Amino acid sequence: MNQQAVDQLTRRAALQLGTGLFGLSLPGYLAAARAGQVDPARRDYSCIFLFLAGGISHFESWDPKPNAPVGIRGLWSPQSTNVPGTFITEKMPLLARMMDKVAVIRSWKGASGSHGDASKHAMSGVLPRSRNQQFFPNFGCIASTLLGTRQPGIPSYVGVPVAARYTTPSGYLGPAYSAFDVDGDPSAKNFEIEGLRLPRGRFETRRSLLDQVDNLGRLAAAGNNTLSVHDNLFEEAVTTLTSGAIQKAARLDEESLAVRQRYGMNIYGQRVLLARRMVEAGARFVTVNHAVQGGLFGKGLTNGTWDNHGWLFDSMMSFSHEPAGLPGSSNWHRYPGPGNLPQLDMSLSTLLDDLEQRGLLDSTLVVAIGEFGRTPKINKTAGRDHYPSAGNALFAGAGIRAGSIIGATDRNGTEPRTRPWRPEDFAASIYHLLGLDPQRTYFPRLPRPTPIANGSLIDGLFS
Repeated sequence: MNQQAVDQLTRRAALQLGTGLFGLSLPGYLAAARAGQVDPARRDYSCIFLFLAGGISHFESWDPKPNAPVGIRGLWSPQSTNVPGTFITEKMPLLARMMDKVAVIRSWKGASGSHGDASKHAMSGVLPRSRNQQFFPNFGCIASTLLGTRQPGIPSYVGVPVAARYTTPSGYLGPAYSAFDVDGDPSAKNFEIEGLRLPRGRFETRRSLLDQVDNLGRLAAAGNNTLSVHDNLFEEAVTTLTSGAIQKAARLDEESLAVRQRYGMNIYGQRVLLARRMVEAGARFVTVNHAVQGGLFGKGLTNGTWDNHGWLFDSMMSFSHEPAGLPGSSNWHRYPGPGNLPQLDMSLSTLLDDLEQRGLLDSTLVVAIGEFGRTPKINKTAGRDHYPSAGNALFAGAGIRAGSIIGATDRNGTEPRTRPWRPEDFAASIYHLLGLDPQRTYFPRLPRPTPIANGSLIDGLFS
């Protein structure tokens, strides 16, 4: 599609996507899409997407470079895994024993070094042309909208604590198709599901949609089904808030203490456990912003990050103490739990094992990725900076080719030396794994017929 045509789309045209002013309305078209344009073998597939906000270093995760020069290769050594010939960082020993269950793409390549634009690109497969403006929806919004609700009372798309930091998830679909965000601390004894609620503004949005359809219905033909489709949207929201199903899904105290401890008895580990319970209860897509907060980034619950411009090797492991050489004027927030790398190792490996034991791994896609990689050269404060030219990502479940390494970067981790796989290709592959044809035009009300993804399926990812 011509990108200029997208940029020139007016606000009025965007609003018309949902009002039915020209032929079939967006909700009516979605109903048709659900009926015949989804692979029936994958109709009940789900996704848990661990968004590593801030950008995970490929050097210190799944693409170590032990033969690179000093100043690039880092402080840690690679370790062997249960897949012969495959090495990852020594700081992820739990995942090293489970590499036969995952696929790692080492030739990821992005386009922007800005957190905002890179995150939108990584989470939607479309790079914004206007800085920090998102028109195309995130994967979760597209998938949940097209596939619909799996279980009454469980929202199709859930964000924990938000549906991807730095993004506007619903894009052109509008707020009626946003995720339900769980913003509380699931590790707390008094955790309640009121943290996941439909804001009054969203109720008003959906009531407004119903009002529009009521007005249009007076002029519409008797066979027009738009009203019933909008009714369904509203009823889904009401059922979610009143049935008690989602409150039950959030009862982490129903899990054994041993399982909870394996995920990590802290807000970050319990968020991943909550994602598993949401999928098990019927959610289509759950995005977890999996990033520990502490150190120079202050205290809080939603702004954790992998954005380690300084003291990377300390920060990735722990925020419990100030690193050597930290300027006296710095305000270091101490967090006593694991840092990003051991927390991800713990949560991700437990999630994969838990899904497999429950018979859910074959029907649940698990993705772990940030918005970009990190610079090859370690800077003067022992950190790495934003780097869109190279990175890595991890996939598991849902029929991926487990135990595979796809692509490679050069000796110094500077750029892919095999075919680069871009966010557009990740979009096509994710939709394909969820049973959606990425080349089909599901939303014909755009300026031109536009597929939901404009990339290729990643070679070697599928079994």
